[in-house]
Amino acid sequence: MNRGLLALTALTLALLLAPAPARGAEDTPEPAVTATPVPVTVATATPAPPPSPAPQATDAPQTTDAPAVAAQLRIDGTALCEGMDRTYEQGYVPRVADGRVSVVLPLVGDTYDGRVTVTADLGATADSPFVFGNYAQTALEADGRYLFTLEIPLSPSRYNGSYPVALRADYLDALGGQAQQTFTVYVTIDDGRNPPDPNAQPGRQTQSRPELFLSACTVEPAAVAGGGTFTVTATVENIGGIRARTVRLCYGSETAGILPVETNAALHLDDLASGASAQVSFRLRASEQTLSGERTFFITLDYSDLYGGAYTATRTFPVRVEQPAEMRCDAAALPREVAAGETVTLPANVFNTGRSTLYNVTVSLSGAGLFPTGSVFLGDIAPGEAAYGQMEVFVGMLSMTDGYSESYGKTSAVYAVSYEDEAGEAFTSTQELSTTILEPVVEDALTPQQQQAEQERREAEGQWWVSVLVAFAIIAIAVAIIVVGRFSRMMQLR
Repeated sequence: MNRGLLALTALTLALLLAPAPARGAEDTPEPAVTATPVPVTVATATPAPPPSPAPQATDAPQTTDAPAVAAQLRIDGTALCEGMDRTYEQGYVPRVADGRVSVVLPLVGDTYDGRVTVTADLGATADSPFVFGNYAQTALEADGRYLFTLEIPLSPSRYNGSYPVALRADYLDALGGQAQQTFTVYVTIDDGRNPPDPNAQPGRQTQSRPELFLSACTVEPAAVAGGGTFTVTATVENIGGIRARTVRLCYGSETAGILPVETNAALHLDDLASGASAQVSFRLRASEQTLSGERTFFITLDYSDLYGGAYTATRTFPVRVEQPAEMRCDAAALPREVAAGETVTLPANVFNTGRSTLYNVTVSLSGAGLFPTGSVFLGDIAPGEAAYGQMEVFVGMLSMTDGYSESYGKTSAVYAVSYEDEAGEAFTSTQELSTTILEPVVEDALTPQQQQAEQERREAEGQWWVSVLVAFAIIAIAVAIIVVGRFSRMMQLR
């Protein structure tokens, strides 16, 4: 009986499942085979959409948000915060003081939770000016920005230079994803040691050569006159590491007029061991044509070492040459007689005939009844140069000068040229001038005889011009008559 119930149950289940495959597969003759894929086909039809739209879901939201996450934070270039001397746009440089560097970093942008952590990366440890450690700081958003101030100690043996500091910012972006950015700030060290020269030779090679140095040089006398001589005493010292051999000292000058006294301007010295020194003396002279002022001469050292290396060293030294100030000026002269009220012009031409500069050259005139419009200032005149000017002198009456009661008569004047030499000493060159001041001539004051003579003179001048005009008129008439006569004869011949 149990077997019968089991068979009946199986038949019932087969009949219940038979219609589904008949609708899904028309050509399938066996219901059992058709019943197996039915649930598979129905089941795959429902989840089938997820695989096909999956690329579309990835492209739309994820690709659009990626650039926004990568550029969430940026440096606030216009903010001038505490501890900053200038903004980032103006070229911010971190402060270095008391063995520490203070790095200020203002950031702006959107984050998920308003929190950003910055960690300093100090780079390689070799030759780094920083004391290495873990330098990090977390800041919350305040006034629209995240402000970080990192205090980093500096090494006592730091070298001067510019060093980059990478500041890594870690935060959650606006969508809640983990984000990271790096900002580089350059720290300038100027209170440390100078870095070693990469091109410098090793110490052993530097010490294995001689080096001669002119450690002292005196000139006696300190100032030499034109045509004089002076003695030079120099000290030569070997500051190198080995002996200097075949030492030769030459001297001279590139300044015109500074010449050696001896024909051979060279001296040979003994070999100089390391640390040894030698003293030499020689004489130079300044010719009479040497320009005044500070001039120079040179000393050249030629030497070699044990290995055949040749070396040369040259230094220049000053010597002061003094020349007298010399000048010449055009002679000035007043008319023998001059009427009061007239103006006389005098030259103010000065020539520097010496070998030194004339300073503050001024030409002036002083005398009773003579009044120049002012002194003539010619300034500085170099050697061999000249300066030109004019002086206007008004002629008045003698009584216009203190101490004189007469109005007219003989007077004298002093024409002076003043100047200074290079030492500031003043000099004056003068000329004595004289003239006679006459009473001014007024036409109304002439005597009758003088008026008649003047009238006759004017009439004679007028008659002379009349005679000339008459002569020209006669000549013109004669020429006209001749021309008309010739023209008439020509007409008759025709």
